[in-house]
Amino acid sequence: MMQLHENLFSQLKDQGVVVLPDLIISEQLSAIRYAFECQLQQPSFNAWQGYHQTDRRRLMVDQLLTVEQGFVDVVLLSLLQILVKRYLGESACLQEAKGWQSLPFKDDFHPLHRDEWYCRDHYNEQKKPMSLKLGLYLDDVDSGAFAYIPGSHRDVRDEHGIIDEQSPPTLVTGKAGTVFLFDPEGLHQQSFPNFKKRNAAFFHFFTSDIVLSQNFIRWGRFRQLLIESSYLHSCTPEQLAFLGIGRQPSTHPIEIQHFRWARRSINGLVRGINEGQYWFQRVQARLNRR
Repeated sequence: MMQLHENLFSQLKDQGVVVLPDLIISEQLSAIRYAFECQLQQPSFNAWQGYHQTDRRRLMVDQLLTVEQGFVDVVLLSLLQILVKRYLGESACLQEAKGWQSLPFKDDFHPLHRDEWYCRDHYNEQKKPMSLKLGLYLDDVDSGAFAYIPGSHRDVRDEHGIIDEQSPPTLVTGKAGTVFLFDPEGLHQQSFPNFKKRNAAFFHFFTSDIVLSQNFIRWGRFRQLLIESSYLHSCTPEQLAFLGIGRQPSTHPIEIQHFRWARRSINGLVRGINEGQYWFQRVQARLNRR
């Protein structure tokens, strides 16, 4: 077991991405897949959760630790905790848990990038903070797979200061239940084309003392990590800390920016739908009494 840990950590440190061995049992996978699909049945207005659409190709589901016990169990896998704490330090913990459905597409709509989660101006002349993300496929993936440029997390540059982005990416394909860990400072993307809808979950780990990107703070990202309390009944203090219990609360208010120009029209439409549903139920109840 120790040799397995060492091999996985060495690959993560050297390549920036590593596929973990099969960790999720079939019953657990079935439960989280069903719960995730339920969230995709309706947009998140006038109902508990649901999805929201961040761009044309993705339907986003936030706060996965409120959706199903299995998502909490994935975060608490002992192998994952060992690798994350060894890579980031003992104080690293979960900061975000979300997933999305990727719709079919043929173009490179999501090009190679590094995640902008921390304030790059603050760390311009300092050592850059580190984080790790865990990816979990909820469907079989043979197209539109996660792609990662091996070694790009080390920020190796040539004499002109340019990163070689031409090295072939590592494609993470696999069956539902495939779990992989990667350093988001490396260049990555969802490859293309993507021929069918697919669901995936992602979890972000880092320490709580990092100065975050103002862009994400304004939108409320990383401000809240919600967990269904009944999922925590058997957790140890160490596990609770790894789940983010004990994080310092954010003092930044959320600035809602989605569709500001159309907010009044959208609100009117939603209220019209609610009013129509009310009158439909009244008529239905009266007919049932006859």
